[in-house]
Amino acid sequence: MCLVRAFREDRALVASFLFIETSLGARFTKPISYPYADTYEETSPIDPVLFLLSAGADPTQGIDDLAKKKKK
Repeated sequence: MCLVRAFREDRALVASFLFIETSLGARFTKPISYPYADTYEETSPIDPVLFLLSAGADPTQGIDDLAKKKKK
């Protein structure tokens, strides 16, 4: 990993994903999708919901779908 980072910094992220996948398993590199309906049930009008997103993540479609289901 250190050599990859030293010589090809642009490939360090890909190399780290491959290293984690082979040593720990693919379940540690798969994205997690939490059901928005469960989040909605746990909240109230005075409790804010905060989404911590990674690059490329966009929960807008899932939230819009839930709002249409709940007619809100």
